[in-house]
Amino acid sequence: MKSLSKVLLLTAFCVHSVSISFSQPQTQFGEGTGEYGQFFTSLKTQLINTEYRKTVHFGGKERKQFVQWIRDNVHVMKAMKYLEPDISSFWQFFMENQTREGLYYDYYYPMVARESHRMNLFDKRYWKIIARDTIQMHRLPVEADLEYLMVEGGHYIWQATGDTAYIRQWIGKLEKGLMYDMTDPLRWSKKYQLIKRGYTLDTWDFMQLPTTRADYVRQGHDVQTGIFDIDEKTPMGIMHGDNSGLYAACRQLAQLYAVLGNAAKASHWNEQADGIRKRTNELCWNGRFYAHFVPDDPTPSYLNMDQKNTLSLSNPYDINRGLPTESMAESIIQTYLSLKGKNVENSFAEWFGVYPPVEPSYADYLPGSYMNGGVNTIVGGELAKAAFQHGYETYGVDILNRMIQLNEKHGGKLPVSYKPDGTVDAGIPDNWGQAAVMSAMVEGLAGVVDKGALFGQVELTPRWLAAGKNDASVTIAYGPSGKSVSYVYHHNSKAKTIALSIKGDPKQYTVRQLLPAGKQVKGLTVDGKRMTATVEKVLTSQYVVVPTISGGDHRIELTYR
Repeated sequence: MKSLSKVLLLTAFCVHSVSISFSQPQTQFGEGTGEYGQFFTSLKTQLINTEYRKTVHFGGKERKQFVQWIRDNVHVMKAMKYLEPDISSFWQFFMENQTREGLYYDYYYPMVARESHRMNLFDKRYWKIIARDTIQMHRLPVEADLEYLMVEGGHYIWQATGDTAYIRQWIGKLEKGLMYDMTDPLRWSKKYQLIKRGYTLDTWDFMQLPTTRADYVRQGHDVQTGIFDIDEKTPMGIMHGDNSGLYAACRQLAQLYAVLGNAAKASHWNEQADGIRKRTNELCWNGRFYAHFVPDDPTPSYLNMDQKNTLSLSNPYDINRGLPTESMAESIIQTYLSLKGKNVENSFAEWFGVYPPVEPSYADYLPGSYMNGGVNTIVGGELAKAAFQHGYETYGVDILNRMIQLNEKHGGKLPVSYKPDGTVDAGIPDNWGQAAVMSAMVEGLAGVVDKGALFGQVELTPRWLAAGKNDASVTIAYGPSGKSVSYVYHHNSKAKTIALSIKGDPKQYTVRQLLPAGKQVKGLTVDGKRMTATVEKVLTSQYVVVPTISGGDHRIELTYR
């Protein structure tokens, strides 16, 4: 998604540190959560204190930034919505600067940055100078992900604030962004009716060169034009991650339109989502996972890789965005498990950017470095969440345990990027990976999933049994609004009972309780009243599904045999 240079430049102007006030309920893993609670607290500290989290002053307003690249910022929002009072102002700056045709810029840099020469390389529609703030904004032309990510960011804001008036203000622009992707000839495949892009490494922002960078320069070319720029002659293909992102954005936009009372628009975008899902699954599935690229134009002869059988980082994202069927999701997870079992490349972890790596290099990135076969917690975090939610709970715990070890190894810091031998690599903001891992802990291990906004309709699926924990106290709260949901979980293995006490702001609870392996439910009570329990099977895991419960404080008890 970004080249190495982008994270080496720290903005040196218009910034100061910010602090968070905890006068409202705090997101935390409390008593009984043990090493997972300690790790969760460490992640919170790292996310709050990261060098990338700043206050900037643009457009006459104070903006709270998590990363100066908006895509990274949105990916970090999946955790910061639980921690930060302001998650919208930086996102809004990029919304305010959306172009007339609907595209968004990737990032801002000060005017003195070395990236200024990109304005001489790229078409005028891909850059902008904002003199008042002495900054430049660019879109790396090859990128095809920003429009769906801006919808994802807007959806996070709605969830954490419940502010429908705010969403109404911006929803037209969000729709315009998706329409740009689905109509611009450089973005939309007429052949496949899906998003296309130049042949990059998955969702990252650079293409392969026909030679080494040095030879490319000697031939009179500019490297950044070669790896970043596109035009009508650029060979392009269909990358599954762009289309899973578009699919999810269509669903999110439909939900937002429904909340705003526009049933026709909601229906339209749900129909768009259905079509994108069908076409992507038919075109990109290789029988085990989503193929890296499917050619829209012929693959360049100098790109030496098996596109059909290359596993790439968007596969776990695809699962969490809801693109694959259940059996397809399980197949993707099993593919990663198999890589771990084979210890491919003698790697300490199977969370590869792409596998196998491209030989002899990819735009001068050697095999095992950066996205070319490097290992990163972005993949690990998304994979853990997918594993928890699709019947591989033990694998999800295993990934988190290895994350804890990495955090301890590096003195209470979880780096995002590694070489297969475990050496820390560079090129990605650490808080992107930390946010993915925190999201896996919230929605996967703790099992708190907001189906709407402000936890109004919340699904609780505690999976502490998989982690060997018999007690757990959990509170998940939104930073902007303070709305929260809490539970206290207790498992008595001798009495064969599981109790869950719940409270908070939800108007409606859906509770799914993981049973010990090989056990059967014996009885269920809600607030002392007997209830009929149903059992849902996910792969080999069994979940007791409690009938929908209205808001308030409740105690659920089940017995098993």
